[in-house]
Amino acid sequence: MAAYDFIVVGAGSAGCAVAGRLAAESSSTVLLIEAGGSDRRLAVRAPLASIRQFGTKLDWGYETDPEPGCADRRIPLHAGRVLGGTSAMNMMVWVKGSDLDYDGWQLPGWSWQDVAPVFDRIEKGPMRVGRTPYPDDLSVRFVAAARAAGVRADNDVSGPDLEGATIAPLTIHNGQRWSTPRGYLRPRSNLTILTKAEVRRVIVRSGRAVGIEYLRRGRIEHASANQQVIVSAGAYRTPHLLQLSGIGPADHLRSVGITPIVDSPRVGQGLTDHPHAYAVWSLAPGYVGLSDVTNPKWLLQWLFGRRGKFANSVVEAVAHVRSTAELPACDFQLVFALADATADPSAGKLAPALSIGHSYWTPKSRGSVLIRSSDPATPPAIRMNLLADHEDVEALTWAVRRSREIMATEPIASAIERELLPGPGADIETSIRQTAMTTWHPSCTVAMGNQSDSPLDENLRVRGVDNLRVADASALPHIPRANTNAASIMIGERCADFLLAQAPAGKSSVAHN
Repeated sequence: MAAYDFIVVGAGSAGCAVAGRLAAESSSTVLLIEAGGSDRRLAVRAPLASIRQFGTKLDWGYETDPEPGCADRRIPLHAGRVLGGTSAMNMMVWVKGSDLDYDGWQLPGWSWQDVAPVFDRIEKGPMRVGRTPYPDDLSVRFVAAARAAGVRADNDVSGPDLEGATIAPLTIHNGQRWSTPRGYLRPRSNLTILTKAEVRRVIVRSGRAVGIEYLRRGRIEHASANQQVIVSAGAYRTPHLLQLSGIGPADHLRSVGITPIVDSPRVGQGLTDHPHAYAVWSLAPGYVGLSDVTNPKWLLQWLFGRRGKFANSVVEAVAHVRSTAELPACDFQLVFALADATADPSAGKLAPALSIGHSYWTPKSRGSVLIRSSDPATPPAIRMNLLADHEDVEALTWAVRRSREIMATEPIASAIERELLPGPGADIETSIRQTAMTTWHPSCTVAMGNQSDSPLDENLRVRGVDNLRVADASALPHIPRANTNAASIMIGERCADFLLAQAPAGKSSVAHN
């Protein structure tokens, strides 16, 4: 059985930050273990191709149980199963959140004053954040129309002051996706990266995490950790792994045949995401958006010059707005996309259309992630309870009406032919319940807190088990007004800070297995 100082489970947004910094800034040996495979593929590297990952082996392919608030639909929940995790699959929008989010946690070391320097370090160091140099004319028109309709003219919408309409800040560099492996992982003799290895549980002995059990190439194998195990598997997978390991609500664990090690009732509870509903318009003659993206010239432009439509995200512009003037910060992100976001991209040529996604940043509804079986191959039961609180539906209804105002304003109005969704005369609430999804920002399922029943303390340590930490979006005490990739990387950085404070000093000069 191979032995390491640190084992990091999950090479996603946070896990790469933890493992990369531990290996670069200490002499410790580090194992970074990932269920997915290499990120060296077109669907990852070419920004526009990200939607081609959905439903493939690069996607965990989770879905909710039937959602009563959403017409009893099972809602697909995409999550990256590849080196880079969801940072290799997302739309790459970089928004950090409001100072009110982090100050509101009321946790030592996590106020905006504490995390702002970490974000600054990330942006000036491992991650590359920029904007497309050649935005589509429709995106430029949307920004101008939003500003003409009363949205603040401000290019700096990443936080802490979020309000404004702008071409979106994106983690794209030189026409390629800049995911966390590109930012944090370098060949080092003390870093082992193990891909296509699915962790089944954390091994806990006498109240201490001592290693992991994983499946690779059809064989069960083990690795030991001399110092710590860090679980960075995401807001669905992390609580599932902890529950498989005997850490979670004891009665529920017993009901599926797992002997509890730590009774932690809130592991898997508090699941939060940003409810998301689209409105769609067809384009006037002469405007194409992404309807011509199947033309080979666009792929050739990217392959030979890292330019053209494949060098940018589906999302080119955003507007951050408040549903009421009295709110202390924005509660909506309006996401401008150059296609009908509800269409099946594999169905053939797309009709010229554009969409606005309405991502609600302050939802009331909460859900859960609970193990169904002691068999690690059985996916957990995921209940989002999306739109269970009627205030969430009311907020989304307001947002659709606000988007209609923007789309009726020049210079975007003359580029629009007609509204397709919800459609003239349609009941907005019914449309939302029949089509709403999440923004794929799952959070808060193994939350930090200063209460005795909080799964994690303010240093990301799992209560009740020594030498075990969690570092990913599951640790968020409350979902921020943000695209959660940035917050996840920040949590990874903070975890690395905690660990490096006690790790052996000295740098060493990635073994890939």
